[in-house]
Amino acid sequence: MSEEEKNQNPSPVKKPVRKHIERRVRLNDAQCKKLKPREESYSIGDSEVPGLRIYVYESGTKVFYYCYKPKNERNWVREKIGNFQILNIPQARNKARQYAAAILDGKDPVIAKRELKAEKTLEEGIKLFYSNRFNNNYGYKPNTIKAVKTCFDVWIHKKSIDAKVLEVQKDNPYNLKHKKLSTITKEDIKGLHNTIRLKSPSVANKTIKFLNVVFKYLIEAGELSKNPIKMKKKEWAPDRQDNRVLSETQRENLLGVVLKIDKRTGRLNYDYYARAKLNLVACLIIAWWLLTGRRSVSEGNSIMWSQINFDTKRITFDDSKVGAMTYQIGPKALDLLKLIHRERLSPGPLFWKEGTKHYVFPSYNYGKKNSKGEKCKKPYFGSIRKTWATVLSMVGVEYIPPKQCRHTFLTLLLDKSKNIMVVKKAAGHTNVKTTERYAKILDTEVVRGLEKMDQVEEKESKVIEFKKS
Repeated sequence: MSEEEKNQNPSPVKKPVRKHIERRVRLNDAQCKKLKPREESYSIGDSEVPGLRIYVYESGTKVFYYCYKPKNERNWVREKIGNFQILNIPQARNKARQYAAAILDGKDPVIAKRELKAEKTLEEGIKLFYSNRFNNNYGYKPNTIKAVKTCFDVWIHKKSIDAKVLEVQKDNPYNLKHKKLSTITKEDIKGLHNTIRLKSPSVANKTIKFLNVVFKYLIEAGELSKNPIKMKKKEWAPDRQDNRVLSETQRENLLGVVLKIDKRTGRLNYDYYARAKLNLVACLIIAWWLLTGRRSVSEGNSIMWSQINFDTKRITFDDSKVGAMTYQIGPKALDLLKLIHRERLSPGPLFWKEGTKHYVFPSYNYGKKNSKGEKCKKPYFGSIRKTWATVLSMVGVEYIPPKQCRHTFLTLLLDKSKNIMVVKKAAGHTNVKTTERYAKILDTEVVRGLEKMDQVEEKESKVIEFKKS
């Protein structure tokens, strides 16, 4: 063929074969941060997940790719996984493994990528759980639903206005709600737990346990194949129970402050509460706590007259924390209820009014507008923390949470009854192990034992030994 013919019929230009320069090390985040841009872009492969490479461009941008060579193809194919500024090494490895698994199953990574894009995010998965499972039909109580949604709003959806929470989240940035379900790793879960733990260890444990329930549902619903929550026992925050209780003398002193009866009439001494600048209803709630050991709000503030049977001396809860329960009411607590009931016709905070008359501890502000112009919709008395702090100060007791009234009552009951099963029934516990904490708080065996050390004549301890079943 002449030179002229060659010029008229040039041979087709062959596309250069895309070569893949192999260079692999075990990548880590610190190492990737130190990678500097060069005059030409370059890449480093991960020795732990073959095919995963980080490309460093002239501009300094660092991008993860999954690189593979399709069967019967000459060129390598790169599928973008994501920028290093967004993904860390464990997350990139997780995505690369998904591509590798798809190829092994005969799926093209493009299809796998499309499926990943259609997959639900954590936020969408939680919404699905809320709508299909998180309701009373599946045994979830209103208080539980409220607690879970609060935890998720604060720590998953980041809808908190608490300055301390915002500070923790700013110092420890994370974003899980927009992550695809299959890309959430155990490292993500541990990171979330550790972040929440900086603010509240107990809330950290609860949030992850709630998430575990959500993930189990999503697996059941076919939205997820593997649960990313795999935390070892030592990784959970230790359960720090507040075991502070009032002594019997402190309890009696508090009752003397919150419950004042006019000796002449046998009725409540309204003048005393006015002079002491104490809220009458709040004081009566505290008296109820101290005399019964019932839970503060669900079995305290919100109780109704229809739950109380004066003849059988019992109070019934159709839906308590542990389900439907009936408890015996002690003599002093029964006298308190009768005392309050007698005040229903007397002008004042206990006077029976439409909307609040069904409640033992009515809200005086029900139906009234607050400083923001919002009407009070709660018919029973709300927070008593201010009154609680005041009365503790009046008797010279260092502040403890109101819930310690319950622990005080049950601890003193154990001390007097010497029977842990009596305390279990009075507390409404479903498991005796829960009740055993009061034996530990009391620790009378140890006290009596130390006293014996200094006695010439040994005497038998009156407190029985509580052994774990």
